Amino acid sequence: MHTIESLLGLLINVSVPAFAIASMLSMGLRTPLRAFRNQLRDRRTVFAVLGANFVVVPAVGTLLVWLLNGMLPHETGEGFVIALCAAGAPFVLQLGAMARIPYGETAGPMAVLLLGSILFMPLVVPFLLQDVSVHGWSVAQLLLGTMLSPMIAGIVIAAVWPGRADRFARIAGSVAAVSAVLMFLSGFGANTGLVLSLVLSPVLLVAAGLVALAFVAGRFAGDLAGDTLTVPDGPAILTSQRNIAAALLVARTGTGGADGDGSIVIAILLLSAVGFVMLVPYALGSGLLRRRRAGEKISLGVLLGVVGPKSD
Repeated sequence: MHTIESLLGLLINVSVPAFAIASMLSMGLRTPLRAFRNQLRDRRTVFAVLGANFVVVPAVGTLLVWLLNGMLPHETGEGFVIALCAAGAPFVLQLGAMARIPYGETAGPMAVLLLGSILFMPLVVPFLLQDVSVHGWSVAQLLLGTMLSPMIAGIVIAAVWPGRADRFARIAGSVAAVSAVLMFLSGFGANTGLVLSLVLSPVLLVAAGLVALAFVAGRFAGDLAGDTLTVPDGPAILTSQRNIAAALLVARTGTGGADGDGSIVIAILLLSAVGFVMLVPYALGSGLLRRRRAGEKISLGVLLGVVGPKSD
């Protein structure tokens, strides 16, 4: 039994950085520089999205976690706080495709949020988690090396070999998908007892509440955004899907191997799983309505955002 737990622990140590690097590389390969330029020109949208993700969600969410701390098992709240500080999740691109949101309206803001997370997390996470040893400089180095560098590499590769960028992106996306599955299986498998205790506690309800809070904050940001955003619920999806890769990297490395590391990791994985369960049906439903209004032929591939739409 100990050998299996050791193997699962080793697997999560490998799958977390593999997921982060592959997903960031895939995002860079699919996100041209013009997406950054167009988004940065719309300052109203930039400030609205940044405010929702780095002011409202971390501040209000952390306050709720502190108020409900007595209901949460040991250091589960710390995992939630780390996830609330991590924005710019690559999976937003797929959710946006499901919801029929123009690619530039998810890719541009997501890239801005990723850069914001790299600056925000090393400064704010150690401040919010006074009871857990978090090394700010270690967090910064980690995010720069495993998230920003692969994204920049992807952008450069797409600019140099544009004809091969899509193929490379699909390969990197496949690696990220496999790594994500292994990450969840190994994370939950190595902490089965803890997972069961959390499922039977109010933790899932708190996680659902935090996702709903982020969605509402993002929806208000969409109403305040500028002209570059044509779909007002795009920022809601963008804000409620937290960056699990960045959060797990910080939890696994930035905390310096704290005793509650397992609880923190499981809390992040649970919050991500709850967000997935809540957001995918919403993205599919809203995308279906938009496609019907646009008179598009609907197939499973179109609904899932893996093939382009076809008009009648």
